[in-house]
Amino acid sequence: MNKGNSKKIIIICIVCALLGGVLIGGVGVMIYNDLSRSESKKDGQTADSSQGTDGSTEADQLKDGEAYDFEKAGFMKLGEYKGLEAEVQPEQDDIYSGMFAEADEVKLKDDDGIVKDGELVNIDFTASLNGKALEEASGEDIYVRIGKGEYIDDFEKGIIGIKKGKEKTVDCTFPKDYDDEELAGKKVQFLIKVNARFSDKTAQQLSKGEYKTIDDYYEYEKQLQLKDNQENKGDLVWDSLKEETEITTVSETMLSRTTEDVTNMYKNFAELSGTTVEELLESFGMGEDGISEIAQDTVADQMIAKTIAAREGITLDDAYYMQTLRELLGYEEGDDEKTLEELEKEYKENQGSRPKDDVLVERVREYVGEQSKEM
Repeated sequence: MNKGNSKKIIIICIVCALLGGVLIGGVGVMIYNDLSRSESKKDGQTADSSQGTDGSTEADQLKDGEAYDFEKAGFMKLGEYKGLEAEVQPEQDDIYSGMFAEADEVKLKDDDGIVKDGELVNIDFTASLNGKALEEASGEDIYVRIGKGEYIDDFEKGIIGIKKGKEKTVDCTFPKDYDDEELAGKKVQFLIKVNARFSDKTAQQLSKGEYKTIDDYYEYEKQLQLKDNQENKGDLVWDSLKEETEITTVSETMLSRTTEDVTNMYKNFAELSGTTVEELLESFGMGEDGISEIAQDTVADQMIAKTIAAREGITLDDAYYMQTLRELLGYEEGDDEKTLEELEKEYKENQGSRPKDDVLVERVREYVGEQSKEM
């Protein structure tokens, strides 16, 4: 890794990971009301009633990486975490996306860039009927395998001949029995722009001749993604667990500390990106409450992980802890060796004040994946 860019890459990766949990539904956990220890009564029961002389609770005093049963303490109702269904079979669009991601790194030799029959393309398109825009029939970042028949014939055939990066208006007549009555039998104009194309030649060049056709490369990419999904089942089922978990209150200390960590991370990322935190959040489609939502979601991860760890006796050995820290910090095989103390210091400077808590989440996520059922 280029050490000059390592800090920026680390922060970008963790920010994207945090946003993934929030934007893809991870905040299905019921913690939206900024609940804290002072609001911890529900049905006459007080959460975590064991308090220190300073008014703090056991949850407030937890050590970094310490397991703790938040459900037993009254903070939450944990969803079922064994036997969750893991959808390991990759989706077609995910496979196409992977193919194009790899193709972006290759410049085809002796290629005119013009789309031909049977190729795979990524397109944007807008539709209009009698001069009136049809937003519901428009799309962006759409994958089309020409000739596969997933779109009407006129549309697929109209893409043929467009050069990558160019656009063309195509007249398409919808079948009379089309399932959308507004479009059935109508002639619609589509302005189609080709963003990228994947041909047999692309497959051959990417694989150095091992795969001859688009279909061959598709199957190769599918198997890669299937293997990755099987090895990371915890990532696939974690959101399902969170959606079935009801958190009624959180530790004020945990939430305050995590909010500070997330705020500092975004400040660092904004500084490296030459923008403000507000502009950064807006670019991710989030408002002024974005940091609060991410902090709450992160606390939910920690509460769930600590509870499962307490029940299942899950602990972190030094080897696992050190290796996971290296991965979270973006180190790869062959990079300079670091002591555990150096890794922890770097992590606290760049990503958060509780590295063991974050690694425990990773370990428990793996455990939940190991207990899941492949579908």
